[in-house]
Amino acid sequence: MKKWRFFALALLVGFCFTSYSYASYSPSFNDRPTVFDQGKIRGYFLWQDKEGFHLRATSNGGIHNFSGTVRTDGRFKNVLENYKGDNDYLEVNKSQNKIKYNITTSEEEEGIDFQLSYGSYIKFSLSLDSEASNPNEIFIGKDGWHPVSHDFTILYDGDYTKYIDGQTILIIDSRFGWPRGKGTGQGRD
Repeated sequence: MKKWRFFALALLVGFCFTSYSYASYSPSFNDRPTVFDQGKIRGYFLWQDKEGFHLRATSNGGIHNFSGTVRTDGRFKNVLENYKGDNDYLEVNKSQNKIKYNITTSEEEEGIDFQLSYGSYIKFSLSLDSEASNPNEIFIGKDGWHPVSHDFTILYDGDYTKYIDGQTILIIDSRFGWPRGKGTGQGRD
């Protein structure tokens, strides 16, 4: 009987430790992913620093097409392209709340940079070679964490994950600041 109690206690302690470990981890959107090695790894790389937000794409050989949209309930400003291809494009709508892009790259680093004005969220929809990107090929922040889908939203403020309309929403605390708007993060496109 003592073995059973010891086993139950050990299981309980293990569960509490594991729960604490998961609960204490808060993914960060800050700083360039450390796994980003231009031309050595294929995927998307997203981060924020004091200059603003950055979305980069690179491939480990072979030509690949990266395309998608970035939306907000605020406005994008100072949107800059960082690409070289003839068929590449970047389009910002009149309301300045949607960016549409198409980037073709092999081993180069290409992408876009932008700042956000008075928004409460940034919603990404990322494709690779005309298909939904594999979340394991999307690296976010210094730790290079992966979203659960190619469609994900990053909300300002907090440090937990919640769901809105069945979509996973990652709540990120930002040390670089982020002009807050009146949006709730539940706005419609």
